[in-house]
Amino acid sequence: MFSADQIADIQGFNKVYQSLLKQIDSAILDTGYTLTEKDVLLEISKTERCTANILIQQLNIDRSYMSRMIAKFEKHGLIEKTQSQTDSRIRYIRLTQLGQKEINRLSDIQSNHIGAIFNKLSEEDQYTVWQSMVLIRNKLSDANDVITIRPFTQSDIEYVISRHKTLYYAERHLSGTFSAYVDEIVYHFVHNFNSKTDCLKILECNGVPAGSIAIAKADDSTAQLRFFMLEPEMRQRGYGNRLMNMALDFCKEKGYKKVFLLTITAQVIARHVYETHGFYRAASYDKSEWGHGVIEERWELDLENDK
Repeated sequence: MFSADQIADIQGFNKVYQSLLKQIDSAILDTGYTLTEKDVLLEISKTERCTANILIQQLNIDRSYMSRMIAKFEKHGLIEKTQSQTDSRIRYIRLTQLGQKEINRLSDIQSNHIGAIFNKLSEEDQYTVWQSMVLIRNKLSDANDVITIRPFTQSDIEYVISRHKTLYYAERHLSGTFSAYVDEIVYHFVHNFNSKTDCLKILECNGVPAGSIAIAKADDSTAQLRFFMLEPEMRQRGYGNRLMNMALDFCKEKGYKKVFLLTITAQVIARHVYETHGFYRAASYDKSEWGHGVIEERWELDLENDK
């Protein structure tokens, strides 16, 4: 049981944290968007088969307010609607290319503002505060989140595509050439999917997709690990290792002798996960068409030596 002093400390932390959030939020308000509009656009980018009803439920927004926002986004070319092929009453909402650019722009603004706040601290203090925030997030989330890992459904495809594009831009600033590449490889995987040789797992947190990993057959003895991704709030909580273990167990079950993957040098945390599971870097390639200084790497794992 917390003492009165401990509760006061938590309330004091909350006051400081809320003040920082107001500073970060002000940078978004200066763009002409409300915070709710920014949240709705982000949710559209994350939600597979997104509808107005889903947004209302997930974000707890008044229906008439949501209708006005959707109309505004559509008028400005940020979203487009498509009719469900199975139910004519349902219209799905997805970001247009312009909408994706706006999400990227808002992400840049927010990231720069966070950077400016942390730059007031020494490098040592920046690291200490960051680690403390990760610890708080993880402990409270682990105590309250419901986590599942399940096979993908067709409705997950847009999620895998949109989040790879959004996260790789926000965190690595990869170009539109990379975005087109994501479309190509995901649709190719789905079109050629064979449950006897391939798998795609979706990590869910409280019923909402929060990560993915896939195995695709390269040849009879070799598999390719693909689409390994975690939402930022799910990282450093052990879920990357859980997904990786499931993928490698699938490879062993199907008799693959080798697994390879392609990543970029900037993916420091992911590369650590690969090393932990025995992968080694086999080759590097210049990928400057994806962005300045981008290096793609091929990592390999010999499963016959991993028994």
